[in-house]
Amino acid sequence: MPKYVKREFQVGPYWLDQRSGSPAWYRCWIEGRRTQRVSLGTADFEEAKRLLTDFFILENTPKQAAPEGVPLADVLRRYQEAHGDKVRSSSHSKVAFGYWLEHWSDKTVNDLSDIKLQEAFHAFLRGKDLKASSVQRIISVGKAAVNRAYKRGEIKQVPFVLNVKVNKRDAEPMGRLMDVAELKKLYAAALPHLKIFIIWMLATAARPEAILDLTDAQVSWEDLLVDLNPAGREQTKKYRPTVKLLPSLTSRWFEGHLVVAKSAPVGSVKKAWWAAREAARLDERVTGYSLRHTAARWMRRHGVSEWDTATQLGHRRPGETETYTAFDPAYLKGAAAALDELVSTVLEGQELPVWGKGTVMRAGKPLNRVGWYASLPDGFTGIEPLRANCAPVAEIGKIAAE
Repeated sequence: MPKYVKREFQVGPYWLDQRSGSPAWYRCWIEGRRTQRVSLGTADFEEAKRLLTDFFILENTPKQAAPEGVPLADVLRRYQEAHGDKVRSSSHSKVAFGYWLEHWSDKTVNDLSDIKLQEAFHAFLRGKDLKASSVQRIISVGKAAVNRAYKRGEIKQVPFVLNVKVNKRDAEPMGRLMDVAELKKLYAAALPHLKIFIIWMLATAARPEAILDLTDAQVSWEDLLVDLNPAGREQTKKYRPTVKLLPSLTSRWFEGHLVVAKSAPVGSVKKAWWAAREAARLDERVTGYSLRHTAARWMRRHGVSEWDTATQLGHRRPGETETYTAFDPAYLKGAAAALDELVSTVLEGQELPVWGKGTVMRAGKPLNRVGWYASLPDGFTGIEPLRANCAPVAEIGKIAAE
């Protein structure tokens, strides 16, 4: 009987293993005295971990249970494992998860119906020296967890979760504003893929996740437009608009995902951001959102109307009569001009990375590589600045500036 050679990941009584000579991952468990296994149909480790976790959660999820019989901690854990750990704000979700478990301990979902207990939870959070906005975000995680359990049929009823009042003026910004000197220092200290992230953030005033999701399929080099909402993604309250492609960016073609490092799409720039921020001697309040806030302030200071600023930021959704407005030459013209000036100012005396692809030798084996480089490595090629039905780069810049 073939023996297993690895035990890489375990959830409850189940673990992942591979058989000798096979790349496929199996879900394994002990039944009686024998090890049982079922193929997960994938050789990808991360995908196998997700499939095993999903299986375990499904197997241990109650159906239409009475709230008094369901531990609140179980509902929170299922939410965190299935959702909280996968979102880009996972670090916040983990902190909120910890506060919920610390305070509610062995309470049931039904205990959440007691408003006095909820008010005690609010007092507990305020005792942590948290602002009202932070308290509300923590409450929202628990609220999302019980709502998810109800929608999935795990519990018969969902208790009312009490919110706290947040004065918008007191709300904590997700990143402080930056001046041009700080932007230039941060850019100079950044790795190539982070440089691209910084510049596209400033050029679009988008949310960080929109730039990390961006692919070449969303960029129309012919119409000089960038659709920040990828195909298949439903628009949410965090609306992703279509914005102008700036002249500053028309010479930097790319294929696939925009933000790429080590030949793979980047899901988070946190580590690269922290390193660049430290090298630039900037404080911890400088975050990815600082770029969005700074771009918004720059637009207003440079005469961009409140209407166009709101459109650029995705704070305003276009109506039915505005479906094709993005193709109007006047669409976001002022916003594009202001942001192009911001990008050009930050890049003054510095260069944008170039996208390239090529082959490198590692351990005597050829490996294909793609990504952003300060300059193209020997043997690497970029992308020709001319495509079917599209004007040359020089002409694009001229059109965009008109």
